[in-house]
Amino acid sequence: MRLNKLSSLVFLVLLSSMCGLGFAQEGPDINIEGGKIQGVATDIPGVRVFKGIPYAADTAGENRFRGPQPVEPWTGVRVADTWGDRAMQWANSNPVGSFYGNEFYYDDVFMPPISEQGLNLNVFTPANGPDEKLPVYMWIHGGANAHGGASEIEFWAPKLADKGIVIVSVQYRLGVFGNLSLPEIEAESPNGIAGNQRLQDLIAALHWIKNNISGFGGDPASVTIGGQSAGATNTLTLLRSPLAKGLFQRAMISSTRPGILGAVARDAHEVQSQNARALEDIFGKPMSLADMREIPAEEFVTRAVGENNQLLFYALRSALGGPVIDDVSLTEESVDLTRPGAFDGIDILIGSTADERTPGGNPDEIMGTQEYAAFMSQHYGPEWEQAYPAADARQAFRLSLRASADLYHQAALVSAEIIINQNEGANAYVYYFDNPPPGRDAEFYGSFHSSELWYFMNSLRDWPGQRPWTELDYRMAETMSTYLANFVKTGNPNGQGLPDWQPAKTGTEFIRFNEGYAQPLNSTPYPERDRLNRRVILETYDLESD
Repeated sequence: MRLNKLSSLVFLVLLSSMCGLGFAQEGPDINIEGGKIQGVATDIPGVRVFKGIPYAADTAGENRFRGPQPVEPWTGVRVADTWGDRAMQWANSNPVGSFYGNEFYYDDVFMPPISEQGLNLNVFTPANGPDEKLPVYMWIHGGANAHGGASEIEFWAPKLADKGIVIVSVQYRLGVFGNLSLPEIEAESPNGIAGNQRLQDLIAALHWIKNNISGFGGDPASVTIGGQSAGATNTLTLLRSPLAKGLFQRAMISSTRPGILGAVARDAHEVQSQNARALEDIFGKPMSLADMREIPAEEFVTRAVGENNQLLFYALRSALGGPVIDDVSLTEESVDLTRPGAFDGIDILIGSTADERTPGGNPDEIMGTQEYAAFMSQHYGPEWEQAYPAADARQAFRLSLRASADLYHQAALVSAEIIINQNEGANAYVYYFDNPPPGRDAEFYGSFHSSELWYFMNSLRDWPGQRPWTELDYRMAETMSTYLANFVKTGNPNGQGLPDWQPAKTGTEFIRFNEGYAQPLNSTPYPERDRLNRRVILETYDLESD
């Protein structure tokens, strides 16, 4: 059942009263781009949140598909007690009743409206004044670059901020609004950027941090970027962009299978030709930039097109090319993160979950013996039989999902090995999250894709709608968030009282988060699978075994 705003607000007010906090205005006014702003208290004493701060202008009308424009100023003091609008997306992509709807999208308090005013961010800070110069963590949400927002309940970060860092959770344009490349867009760009609106948004957010974060007690010279799933992909795109160079010093990359491997962008003019054809196919006529700007925003997420009656938003997402090489925001050289020197001076924390693929299935699903054998042989060759023997059709289906997740882990280890051994002054630390959250068919879903977010963000609470967290979960969250805060501060996750986390210099070292503890290891419980998946990653990306 979805929690409505009234019931959730009543609960939060009761919680704040019990804690002696009150979600009231707190702290001095801060001068930032656009005007003065004031934060509010959180459920952690001494940590304030500033919600919905615009870092760029509205992206509607003539600003649609343009690079981010300057913030529109306001008068008086803006009390930042309300989440900013989410970027344009379909509101029902994860309805209550679906797996992720029940997990993250059930509480209206954390689900603000959707509009083209989505270029905003939130700041969580424990600082008492501008002179503290605390390290900064810019968090980039996931959602397949098609949905999601920075206000999601699992990103509620006061406990993480309380460890001595300033957290900036950012939003960016989604779907076609964030990746349309056309010759007209390139021509009107003052820098010749041929699209890549999403990348431009995130670079603008980094510039906002550089110019404004000191007022929140943050240090603009000590910035870590990080993201999960599509947010990790976007983090990697920032690492690939010459325009982002020098704006951050560290990066966290969660749950993206290629890691730093593989190509992610194509020539801008090639993509522009593809896009022009795709637009004509979808709309039944050639579409100019002006035509695309005239479409009401709501029509993208309500109009059905094509034989399958697909929403226009998703039809465009499927048909249009992604990031483009325009020799400005991305270059042929910069997109290759395996080149020597790509990570000079940049430390990386990278990892995945043990059950990345389970949300795509259900506990009763099965896979027949022949289908399973064909699937595994296609991906692994005959060696799969020793690594992934299945006793029955039920186990066969589950192992097919686990095999895909195992590839994520090995891609992270290979990526870390390359980063350490081909760059100067760079370390890379790998995690493997194998700590299933309790309840909701945990025996099947396990450590599902995105499950680690509750723990790294330390957002577990005894609130309506959340899982029945146990002492094990709170201990795990405290450990993981401490490692993360240490990494944000120094580029090294280690600290007093924590098990030693070694850089993955040989492509085997990692920390396993399991049963509430951090375990330094060189192998998962299935070493034969580790060897097999490492081989597949090396062969897929044409890398040498040594």
